[in-house]
Amino acid sequence: MARASVVKDQALGTKERALQEARRLLQSQGFNGFSFQDIADIVGVKKPSLYDHFASKEELGLELIRRYRQEFSAWTEVVAGFEPVSQVEALFDLYFKFASRERRQCPLMALTAEINTLPASMQKALIQSGAEQMKWLEGVIARGQKEKRIRRDLTAAKLASSVLAMGYGAQAVARVSGDAQSVRLIGKTATRFLAG
Repeated sequence: MARASVVKDQALGTKERALQEARRLLQSQGFNGFSFQDIADIVGVKKPSLYDHFASKEELGLELIRRYRQEFSAWTEVVAGFEPVSQVEALFDLYFKFASRERRQCPLMALTAEINTLPASMQKALIQSGAEQMKWLEGVIARGQKEKRIRRDLTAAKLASSVLAMGYGAQAVARVSGDAQSVRLIGKTATRFLAG
């Protein structure tokens, strides 16, 4: 069984394995918590070979953000047919999946905690990605308001901002407490908040 895992990892290639490990390290230790050398050691290559794929750690970080944006966009398409409140529940389920794997966080949450120390290009990409998520959530909530399933005393933008803050906070609580179930509990609170 271990042999099959090694063969699978080798089939991915150095670039893909480096990206997988960088994402794992990002989600568990933060962007400033690992180096190219750490990735090289885990992947089993010499550090200079990573430069064949990424000119710098900044370029690696930009690729991580780009891929997460694609993944999140694809995920939103999967849940697009759900009722609005169910889409919010699914978002918290996504956060739960991150939190239940070695106290990880969603990549955006991990990067947001370090935004002031990131290179300008990564800050810009992170802000764009966050804006995309906010726009998606606002759209979900606006639909729920139109269908009279979500409270209408606050704007969709204000509700989306509150729910996203709850989601990010839930991940932080889970990380500190070591209890991933707290993400689900806070998710239920978020859906009750939306109901009014």
